Amino acid sequence: MKDIIQDIKQHFKNGDIITRIIYTNAAVFLGISVLGILFSLISGNNFGSTKNVLLDWIALPTNNITSLLIKPYTFISHMFLHVDFFHMLFNMVLLYFLGKLFLNYFSQKQLFGLYILGGLLGALALVLTTTLSPFFKDSGIAYGASAAVMAIAIGITSYTPNTKVMIFGMFPVKLMWIGIAYVGSDLVSFYDSNTGGHIAHLAGAGVGYWFSASFKQGNDITKGVSKAITKLSNLFYSKPKMKVVYNQEKVKKMSDDQYNTHKKATQNEIDAILDKISSSGYSSLSKREKDILFQHSNKK
Repeated sequence: MKDIIQDIKQHFKNGDIITRIIYTNAAVFLGISVLGILFSLISGNNFGSTKNVLLDWIALPTNNITSLLIKPYTFISHMFLHVDFFHMLFNMVLLYFLGKLFLNYFSQKQLFGLYILGGLLGALALVLTTTLSPFFKDSGIAYGASAAVMAIAIGITSYTPNTKVMIFGMFPVKLMWIGIAYVGSDLVSFYDSNTGGHIAHLAGAGVGYWFSASFKQGNDITKGVSKAITKLSNLFYSKPKMKVVYNQEKVKKMSDDQYNTHKKATQNEIDAILDKISSSGYSSLSKREKDILFQHSNKK
């Protein structure tokens, strides 16, 4: 058991951003399930009611501004939360396959930024609609990664719509048809029992299309989100201390100003590499960046 846990930790640490998102969603699903069982055994309440108490603190409140003001963090937490296993499985399988295609054109930082942005704006659309529309009379909760995954799915299918993928290894299909089918499934079932969910999904789709269209114009709408994530992660991540050693022959030939400029440029480059590790993991580094880090780390 200990070896399995160690393998999972290692896989998470060395995996790409898709692996980390999938592992996080799976961990939250298992955590909620295990805690629900434990609390039910201790309290004597049935599993469903105990689980609902836990969900109330992690899921996004809808049509309940007071609850949302108390728990603003649910704008983020809800997009990593699933209650139904097959709901999670569908989202994670879609994320895996379309996310891998996404990474052929964009960075891991952009994928995670779009995941967060799609989830946030999907949640905002849901909260505004359920609060302002008389169609929604009762308060409730929302959870799931669907809006976030939808943003990535539509982001890549609209960016390169004519790229073909093999369905079941036999049928070549253009990405645009996958995107159309994905959005269409929400439109045709809009008035079922999950209207609020469809609103969030379609908002996520809109974010994905916005990302694609903006990127083609030279703009990256995930930049602000990525910067905020990097700053937040830096609060919990301390850069390893490094002593940078320079080529002594070159240093001897430098003036003081040249030496200071060279030292600052080298340190800035290392800081940029460390920031990249903190936001996207070691596996996101290029061979050149890994070589630079290797050459300058742990030298005396």
